[in-house]
Amino acid sequence: MKNFKTKLADFFYSIPRILFINFYRLVTRIRVVNYNKIPGDKSVILAINHTTGADPIVLLSAIKRRIYFLAGGKNFGSRFTNFFMRKFANSIPVFHEQIEKNTASFKELFKISKKKNIFFGIFPEGKLNKNNKLEVFQKGAAYFSYRTKLPIIPIYIHNLYKGVPSGSFVARSNVAEGIISIAVNTFRKIHVYIGDPINPMAENIVNDFKDMADGGTYKNTLEQINRKLEEGFNELIDEADGLFVSGESAGDTGYQDEDPVEDFPKVKP
Repeated sequence: MKNFKTKLADFFYSIPRILFINFYRLVTRIRVVNYNKIPGDKSVILAINHTTGADPIVLLSAIKRRIYFLAGGKNFGSRFTNFFMRKFANSIPVFHEQIEKNTASFKELFKISKKKNIFFGIFPEGKLNKNNKLEVFQKGAAYFSYRTKLPIIPIYIHNLYKGVPSGSFVARSNVAEGIISIAVNTFRKIHVYIGDPINPMAENIVNDFKDMADGGTYKNTLEQINRKLEEGFNELIDEADGLFVSGESAGDTGYQDEDPVEDFPKVKP
């Protein structure tokens, strides 16, 4: 009976998100490149660059699948922000300072990961980044992939308005920044580039370290997964730059760019 009530409550709580996502999909011009790389029958981790708080909503609109996002615990501090992050952004808190609070989150994540056809969203930079270059990737995505044996797919969201500046008063609240970013990107033409899956158990990753001790194997495997992820993002950045330079993106979608597109420097391996 308790499980039924929980499922019923989750259903009714999910209605606002479903309605909003479908509305946002209608008013925002999102083009997905290489959508066929998204598996239809397998669970996967999506690693996304993090320019604005609107990124989860954009990706939910683009992929048309339910995605569980891992987000910083400080975004869940009040009842309102907790409701917004949980019910609209479909996020699970991960705490960087109060590590003991992660026990419940990790239990929730690994329980969800045992289900079939589940998508997780992780921002490998580990924070909101409004600069014109990607930050060095943290190893959270690699660790989660290694533990769950789920492949990672790099996702590059391109041509978003960045919203409020990082140092502004409003930007102190990631939820407030996210709501504003969602609003200013309405009717925006956004491009979502899908990369090739990175399998944590692939031979070119595991075999490199098969002769090492377990501790060294674990550490170096995470580094290798992270390196492959960075390479995947660099390829997507090249693809995005190539399409805009050649004009193919505008030709495919039927509209021209009103704004100059900023170059997005690659991740340094």
